[in-house]
Amino acid sequence: MASENEKRSRIAATMTRMLDEAKAHGLDDKFAIKAVHDYGVDNGQDFKESMVDPHDMKEFADKFTDNLEANVYEMETVKSTEDDFRVHFHYCPYVNRWLRMGKTTDEMANLCDICMKGDRAVAENFDDIDFDLGSTIAKGNPYCEVRYFKTRKTKE
Repeated sequence: MASENEKRSRIAATMTRMLDEAKAHGLDDKFAIKAVHDYGVDNGQDFKESMVDPHDMKEFADKFTDNLEANVYEMETVKSTEDDFRVHFHYCPYVNRWLRMGKTTDEMANLCDICMKGDRAVAENFDDIDFDLGSTIAKGNPYCEVRYFKTRKTKE
């Protein structure tokens, strides 16, 4: 049975191969951006429904870290308050696979941006939680900085 790390690595390879094949057929990556976004919205809805109080940032942080494989990503919670949740990922199985596939830093940065559309979309389910992506391993940084924080969203 494949480890969680290997499962994530295979997901990265599959997505990358789909994007490479689309590019070979003259297509851009908009389809992937939309698909990953929608995947994140679905996950965010399930995540929100699993919460007792979807306005509680501490509960959000606890559930977020419980739902991710800490050993796979070598996660470190660097801040968890009522208004701000920050976590650093010191390892990324996606980047590891992309490196093995010979992807350049620019290609990995683009692939990472697409993948992170899902994490960004999770926050869309919450009236008062937003998302910020800081530095990433894919862009050559030693860790990825993920932040969810309290905000007042205005409905358009």
